Amino acid sequence: MSSRMRHASCPEESQARAVLFGANTQGAGFSESARGKSDAPRKLFTADVVRDADNESPSLTELLEDGASLFDAGNLPVEGLAANEQLAVVHARFVELFRAGQRAIGVGGDHFIKYAALSAVSEVFEDCAVLYVDAHPDCAQNEALGFDSILHHAWKLPHIRPERTCIFGVRQVNARERDGLRAWRPGVVAATELVERGLPAVLEMMAAQLGDVRRVFVSVDLDGLAPHEVPAVEAPYPGGPTFRELLVLLRGLARRYELVGMDVSEFIPELDTARLTALVTARLVKEFAALPAPR
Repeated sequence: MSSRMRHASCPEESQARAVLFGANTQGAGFSESARGKSDAPRKLFTADVVRDADNESPSLTELLEDGASLFDAGNLPVEGLAANEQLAVVHARFVELFRAGQRAIGVGGDHFIKYAALSAVSEVFEDCAVLYVDAHPDCAQNEALGFDSILHHAWKLPHIRPERTCIFGVRQVNARERDGLRAWRPGVVAATELVERGLPAVLEMMAAQLGDVRRVFVSVDLDGLAPHEVPAVEAPYPGGPTFRELLVLLRGLARRYELVGMDVSEFIPELDTARLTALVTARLVKEFAALPAPR
């Protein structure tokens, strides 16, 4: 039985503007980082880790909003399922919430949650762009769906397009991913753009790359953020944007687009001794759920 985030105080899912659920997907493989190569046993990342950390250190959002519009639906039953079955369960949950007009927030295990979410976006919306927050572009042209080829496969879906995708925070690219970037030509906003151009200019760059659409889905690999804020990730890499910068950008996007949902993935709980990564994830969930609909 999963725990619940106490901040999420909406009593019924049908009444909620945003719905949180856990999806402990496993099977997309591990990165080439030292942590990814480790054979040591690893505690599975579930949303319960995030819930427990937030429940022990409760807070409102920065704008002092409570969680009256957020419902915590617990965890999806994906443990022990084959990869294709995991994808189907998570896909169906995102589709259900999108069609209900609710903001779907999936907090998950590995990269499989991303493909499941993007396939649901493609099924429900024809006019939805993607903000992909990651230190890596995940677009290697591999035949198999894995941690470094999520976007390559997503861009083959009917309504997920590279020209309507903004990869934000990218700063570590291998040769296979470089070839994928050259083949697909998505929008990219490097982490250094924040320093060179500033937040307002970066927001305009994002809007230009996302295109003339009504809706945006946000996909967050936690290693996309600065590792001093989210140290317990599989493939940390220096130089990423801070949570504060991401939040300001999300607020700016929420004034222009309908943010239909978000997935959050890649977290190694046993490395999170100070629970900082869990608290950042919890705050991201709460702040994203509270973002207003566009005027």
